[in-house]
Parts: sequence; structure tokens; C-alpha cells
Amino acid sequence: MAKQKKNDVEWTQWCELYEYVKKEILQYDENQKIHQSLVLRLKGLASGKFIENNNISSSAKYDYNIILRTFQVCKPTILTATKNKTFGSEMAKFVYICAIVEHNINDVYMRLQKAEQSKEKMTVADTSVLYHEGADYITKTEKGKTNLENLW
Repeated sequence: MAKQKKNDVEWTQWCELYEYVKKEILQYDENQKIHQSLVLRLKGLASGKFIENNNISSSAKYDYNIILRTFQVCKPTILTATKNKTFGSEMAKFVYICAIVEHNINDVYMRLQKAEQSKEKMTVADTSVLYHEGADYITKTEKGKTNLENLW
């Protein structure tokens, strides 16, 4: 059952990545789909390969969430770099985009790891020292009587 749950999470992450790349990076509309060779290139990022292929050994292991976050971080760079450049094909454009992502993926991975470590430290931190029971305020005059009443 746990393996099925992992596959569901992985599938959800893949779908989010696919849709983000399709709409935000490649700027396709609803009628277009990403070509299979581009999908294999995208899946290759997860295993550190140029293209997903069982004949090539993996050199890394990133989940699709890391790849998605890297695309999000690199989006301004990608859009600026591809805006004024002419490509011979969609594959050439996507290889160029993936090169930008590959260049930044380890930085994003390390940032997310540090964020996760910080979150774990916060849950483990002893917050009992942060509580301070202060003194209560004690009035020195009788209630209802003010110093101005004594003047008249």
C-alpha cells in the first residue's frame, strides 16, 4: 500500500511539472501537447541523464518537485534567454532550456534541503525557555477613588 501511495505522489508531482512546463515555460495552449522526445528529456532531468533511457545509467536522483521548483526559480532567466533567440526546432529550444535548469538544479536542491533542516530544527527546538510568567499589576489606590476627588 505504501508503494502505491508513493506512486500516487510521484504521479501528482509529474503532472504538476508537466503542466507547468507546458503552460509557463513553453507557453503552449490547451490544444497543444509536449512532444514525446521533450517528455523524455524532461524525465531525464530526474535521473541526471540527457534523456530518459534504460540503457544509460543514472547519475542523480531528483524528484519531480525539485525539478518543478528549479523551473520556477529559473523561469525569468529561461523566458529572457529564449525570447530573442532563434531555434531550429522545439527540441533545440527545450535542450537549451534544460541546460539552464541543469545548471541550477543542485543550487535549488541544496536550498530546499537547508529549508527542510531548518524546519526540523524548529520542531525539535525547546520552546519552554521562551515562556515567561510576568508579574501581575497591583493597584495602589482604592478602586473608584481618584486623587481629583480629594480636591473638592
